[in-house]
Amino acid sequence: MKTFIKVLFILSLIGIFSTLFFLPINEQEPEKHEIKVVATIFPAYDLARSISKDTDVQNKMLIQPGSDLHSYEPSPQDIVDIKNSNIFIYNGGESEEWVEKIISEINTANTIIIRMMDSVELKTENIDGVLEKEEGEQEEYDEHIWTSPKNTIKIAKTIAQAFKNSNPDSTATYQRNLEQLTEEINELDKKFQRLADKKTGTLIVADRFPFKYFVEEYGFDYIAAFPGCSEQTEASAKTIAELSKIIAQNHEKIIFHLELTNTKIAQTLAESTGAHQLTWHSLHNVSLEDFNAGYSYVDIMTDNLSNLDKALHDRTTN
Repeated sequence: MKTFIKVLFILSLIGIFSTLFFLPINEQEPEKHEIKVVATIFPAYDLARSISKDTDVQNKMLIQPGSDLHSYEPSPQDIVDIKNSNIFIYNGGESEEWVEKIISEINTANTIIIRMMDSVELKTENIDGVLEKEEGEQEEYDEHIWTSPKNTIKIAKTIAQAFKNSNPDSTATYQRNLEQLTEEINELDKKFQRLADKKTGTLIVADRFPFKYFVEEYGFDYIAAFPGCSEQTEASAKTIAELSKIIAQNHEKIIFHLELTNTKIAQTLAESTGAHQLTWHSLHNVSLEDFNAGYSYVDIMTDNLSNLDKALHDRTTN
């Protein structure tokens, strides 16, 4: 009897192990099709981030938060990241001439490359209303295309199509995110238009002026110290005097400076005229704090709307 029980026990063990042995190995989850996106500047990064929300997309911005685009130089790792990306988004223009050289020297056969300036109708660099014009400069296309909400929607559609081409399985999600983003930007566009219809005055910028697409979209008047991509940070006495004169004639006495720039000129004018300083954000880049907080294109343009409203006065009605 004991022998029988022992044999039965052994056979049971054999049966258990045989079953385990012949059970199919658990299939691994299919490998996710992660899309690697590299963007040079904040507008490109943020649009990609918004459109790829809730999908397996890894977005990276090359320029470090808080730094100046005009002094950026790509690191060896940046070049590797561009080469290994599924989608690479850059703006184009004089500030990103380095991009053209890099993509001509590396293998980008497996990378969808988006040049944002190809998505919109370009305008030449603005000099009207700019006090310190740079002599001998060749006429260039203005690269600050994203300052126009309508342009930004066109760029977003181009980026969304690249995502759909790279990963068709997530097309519905990309489209839903694009529609939501488009709705938000269209609402901003309407608010800026209502502001332009309701208020008037001169926007005074004691800094560079990268807003040509924006002011031409809505018809705002302005005066600024330097062109959009100027490397100047010191204004002449003549420029300071002219800005002071305009401030004295301005009811609101508000002067603008750009984000992440030297505010020395604005500070000098504020001290001499009693004017109040505000930021007009060009969206080249954001601070590290705002980047970590997930500050977006829509957030920044909403802040710009509020600040522009403060700097203008109501139109007189007849």
